[in-house]
Amino acid sequence: MENLIEYLDESLIPLEEKVKEYLHIERDIRLLEVELLSLQSIKPDFNPEQHSLEQSIEDGQRDSSLNDKEQKMVELLEQYRKLQDEVIAMLPEKNKFVELNLGYGPSQVGYFTVDPDTRVTLNEPVLRVVH
Repeated sequence: MENLIEYLDESLIPLEEKVKEYLHIERDIRLLEVELLSLQSIKPDFNPEQHSLEQSIEDGQRDSSLNDKEQKMVELLEQYRKLQDEVIAMLPEKNKFVELNLGYGPSQVGYFTVDPDTRVTLNEPVLRVVH
């Protein structure tokens, strides 16, 4: 960190708010995943290897028989992808961290197409948030 208070720059506030929203949705998805797996595991014929709601959503398959929690997961994943795209669009450059204030000291966010340690091109670009 070159400038110790650079992360307090007011011009970064819109990005900070978007990242906070992104992290909140990510947390909601993880909690709902646990809840869905818990509910599904009480079914006598449940096999976690054969059922992947997230994968079927990514493949574009929508089952009209989704229950309320599964429908909520679909909505959260769509919102998550949308926020991810918005955060990426707000970042000043790729393959570099930007320092932000997420409420508990300096945090970092960056969109990487190359691994920062090995400089090897990644198969799939990654949005990283370090907080």
